[in-house]
Amino acid sequence: MLPRKRLCEGEVVEEEANNNSSSNHKKSRIAASDPTDTADSVNNRDQSISGGSSNSNSKSCGSRSAQGEVSIMALGNSNQDIDEDLHSRQLAVYGRETMRRLFGSSVLVSGMKGLGVEIAKNLILAGVKSVTLHDEGTVELWDLSSNFVFSENDVGKNRAAASVIKLQELNNAVVVLSLTTELTKEQLSNFQAVVFTDVSLEKAIEFNDYCHNHQPSIAFLKTEVRGLFGSVFCDFGPEFTVFDVDGEEPHTGIIASISNDNPALVSCVDDERLEFQDGDLVVFSEVCGMKELNDGKPRKIKNARAYSFTLEEDTTNYGMYEKGGIVTQAKQPKVLNFKPLKEALSDPGDFLLSDFSKFDRPPLLHVAFQALDKFVSELGRFPVAGSEDDAQKLISVASSINDSLGDGKLEDINPKLLKQFAFGARAVLNPMAAMFGGIVGQEVVKACSGKFHPLFQVHIFLMFL
Repeated sequence: MLPRKRLCEGEVVEEEANNNSSSNHKKSRIAASDPTDTADSVNNRDQSISGGSSNSNSKSCGSRSAQGEVSIMALGNSNQDIDEDLHSRQLAVYGRETMRRLFGSSVLVSGMKGLGVEIAKNLILAGVKSVTLHDEGTVELWDLSSNFVFSENDVGKNRAAASVIKLQELNNAVVVLSLTTELTKEQLSNFQAVVFTDVSLEKAIEFNDYCHNHQPSIAFLKTEVRGLFGSVFCDFGPEFTVFDVDGEEPHTGIIASISNDNPALVSCVDDERLEFQDGDLVVFSEVCGMKELNDGKPRKIKNARAYSFTLEEDTTNYGMYEKGGIVTQAKQPKVLNFKPLKEALSDPGDFLLSDFSKFDRPPLLHVAFQALDKFVSELGRFPVAGSEDDAQKLISVASSINDSLGDGKLEDINPKLLKQFAFGARAVLNPMAAMFGGIVGQEVVKACSGKFHPLFQVHIFLMFL
């Protein structure tokens, strides 16, 4: 079944009540969008959509016109009905409230080479409100090896404009727009999350500072794939709340006994091991005798064991436990304090490792990506594949950056690894783009929904090196 397009306020769609019904009665449905989605928010963004189906597509939520721009809510929210057939698997994982937040989110993906198109594809399939594709460059033959939506007929066209039609076919319920002009930081306020795949470090810092200080914060992600190496940086703001860290159902246990002590010992039946951990908050219900615990108040536990735990509460004056009772984990939101990109460059904190046998590689590659950015900004090009001269220049730049780190200076910069990094720096390999497209797409979903713990904050990946 093809997904229906999301409709704008006041748009009426005629639907058949039932194909199998003998009655030809039709019903009208008016889909209401958020009141912020009005024509007053037009900012003359350059959006391009071509093709024979432009008449039918022009009705979808706003403004597939050449100069229009969809107004975006400050916080992801949507009253859109969820298509349970289309999103049945997502509903099972995320739940309805999370899906509604996701449906109300608009995302910008800047840089439509191999990595950018993979990220956009995953977000469109996830079902966000809208995805805006940004790129000022044109399609080259080089891009055909990594971007699966390009063909030889697209060579010379703008990358974002050439990607819109095929990506829109993936999910008609998502508004897919293109932006082909220079991006300004003020335009970022129209989105809940922005992803940059092909941007200079200087410009990324400017955009990130705006997103970090914006109220409410805008989730900022910078990612790139260079040959067999890749990196992801996430900044979801100074105070980002994760409503559900792991997505698991709250753990429960059936109570066998509760002591009148300080602290109280709670024992559970030994049919199933408890999954509680020290510091967890729990809620009691249906306890007979010691009714004081049935007030629904979360209580902290410690000394969690397979079938018992200690309750940090004095129960000596409570009623005597008689029988029954259920203890349920009370899951609490977690607040994460992200650092902006400018601070993370000099103090990245703990890296998320992809290979535990190579603890020294992520800090070195963190320097290597900075060196590559400086190389490109100075020479206006990437290192030539196999060029020893370019490799030595990049190693020299990396050495100077490393020397400026002070206490964080690396003892060994591993010239051999940096040379391999330089040789493949221009290449965007499709398997790497697909893998990082999945990782970044999932992080955007986390940023928009507040469900599952996000990357915090830098992830460096290297393959087989």
